[in-house]
This record gives sequence, structure tokens and C-alpha cells, in this order.
Amino acid sequence: MWSSIGRAHLAVGLSALALAAGGAQATATPPAGFPDLSAYPPVDTQTYSQSSPRFIGFDFITPDGQLCSHNTMNSLGDPARLTLSCEGPRPDLGPGTWLVGVATDEPAVVEPSYPPLDPASLAASGIKQLPPMHKIVHRAIECGVDDHGMTACRVGDHGFVLTPTSTELF
Repeated sequence: MWSSIGRAHLAVGLSALALAAGGAQATATPPAGFPDLSAYPPVDTQTYSQSSPRFIGFDFITPDGQLCSHNTMNSLGDPARLTLSCEGPRPDLGPGTWLVGVATDEPAVVEPSYPPLDPASLAASGIKQLPPMHKIVHRAIECGVDDHGMTACRVGDHGFVLTPTSTELF
């Protein structure tokens, strides 16, 4: 299935993800424009939970079509290590779909996703959309979306901000 490939890609290790594909570079601190997500009401994370033989965690779709996932199976070797990935179009990076990955112990990275995310499969998946001006919180993971196409996520001290015109990693 399309989503298991993207998740397996992340499980291989975020350090193996290549920035050489024209991707953004991670910085050590959150970007100056990282939004204050404290005003965003949280959704009930349980309603976004998914479970299958290779995935236990949560998924959500952003208003601009990113599929974001946290898979606890990526933390079996170290339960304190949390990971998050968002996959979808990144107009600022070029055609196709892109996978942005981050972990509590590694800065965010971005690479082309293969195979590309299929919008028709995503639409038929039943995965819930995170409403604009809301956030999802699970342990050290916090993601929020606004009503202008921005997705901001933190996993511990690392994360990213995705907008229609930029991909900022830290």
C-alpha cells in the first residue's frame, strides 16, 4: 500500500534522507516565524489513531494535502525517540511529492517521496483532516495548521514549517 512505503522509508533512518535533491537545509533553532500553537485548540488524538501490522500511531491530512504520520513502530529500539513525517506536494521544491521527516534526536530533512503520494488513494483512505487553526499533540509531538496553507510541527527540539511558498526545517 502507498502509505506503508513512505513509512518504511522513514523507518530506514532519517539520517539517510538526502538533502541534495534541492531540499531545504535544517537550522539548529526554530525559524523566527514558528507560530505560537498555544492558541490552537487540540483535537482528540485518539480520533486520528491508526493501527495495522506495520503501523501504530496517528495520521492526519493537512488542509493543503500533506499526509502526516507518527508511527510508534519507528521507536521500538528507543521508546524515547519519536518520529514524524509529512508527505505531499511542496511547490517551492518542484513537481512531485516530497517527504519531510523529523525525530526527537535529529533535525528535519526533506527528500522526494517514492513512489509519489497518490492523491486519489489519500482521498479514499479515510484519514481525517486536521481542521484549520487546530493542533494535534502526542507526547513531544505538536503539529498545527492555519487557514492559509501553513503546517508547523515540532518533535522535541526539531521540526519544520511548511507553507505554499517555503519549506523551513530545524
